[in-house]
Amino acid sequence: MIEMANQIKEGRLYYLQKTLERMRSTRRVSVWPVGLVGGRRYERPLVEKGKVVGWYTGWKADRPFAIDMAGFAVNLQVILSNPRALFKRRGAKPGMQESDFLKQITKVEDLEPKARNCTQLQASLVSEIHYFEQFWYYFENITSYAGLFFYQ
Repeated sequence: MIEMANQIKEGRLYYLQKTLERMRSTRRVSVWPVGLVGGRRYERPLVEKGKVVGWYTGWKADRPFAIDMAGFAVNLQVILSNPRALFKRRGAKPGMQESDFLKQITKVEDLEPKARNCTQLQASLVSEIHYFEQFWYYFENITSYAGLFFYQ
């Protein structure tokens, strides 16, 4: 049983490392599918000819950016060039934080689809603290990365 648990942890850490490696190529704002979110097995940007054209989502598909926080990365240079852009944890409508933030820094047509034009699952939401501990261990030991934003 312990061996199986260790293999699962190692698999998740490898999965996280692959996700972070893909994020590094983000020029402005990149997007990808997310698993286990919105009451679905996955949600994802819909891509045609390399451009995001809509959203496969289980909740409020009419949002400007119908995406979960785990489904995008922002290059730090974009943040630095938009100093007034804020991610509001409080004061925003529930579920609109991502859209409210992304509207300040990009347009849907400028998003960079990752994970084979958003057809490959790249991230899953997790709630157990040890996943985050593994993440921060890895994150503190990389030297080149796109700007990543997290909230509690």
